[in-house]
Amino acid sequence: MKKKYFLFAGIIWLALAGLALYFYSEPHRNTAHINADVSISAVDLYSQYQKNENDGNKKFLNKVIEVSGKIADVQQTATVISVQLEGGSPMGGVNCSIAITEDNKIALPAKNEIVTIKGRCSGFLMDVNLVDCVLEKSPSQ
Repeated sequence: MKKKYFLFAGIIWLALAGLALYFYSEPHRNTAHINADVSISAVDLYSQYQKNENDGNKKFLNKVIEVSGKIADVQQTATVISVQLEGGSPMGGVNCSIAITEDNKIALPAKNEIVTIKGRCSGFLMDVNLVDCVLEKSPSQ
């Protein structure tokens, strides 16, 4: 009986380890090849979340959003470009995180440019946050 138990437990552990390895080695996904569920300005998106976060989550959370607006700030680390779009309020805006990979070497957009960025909405914490973003349109394109 113990032998069957250990054999079954070993098979389960191997399956879990294989699944973990698969997800770990999976390439990073972005929204480049996904159609946007919603197209909206950064000011309107931020305003809707600021008025009622629950309604904003119902409309936008985990959906692919194409957002247009004026760049308030751009910051870059080794792995991420963070583009802050003006939200029409000094309290916040729309924060768009673009992962830097070998495949998507992009030129940093400049402050005050009008851009269109597509990403997945991950919620509201002082800013509306978009992840897995791609730069759709900028004046230099």
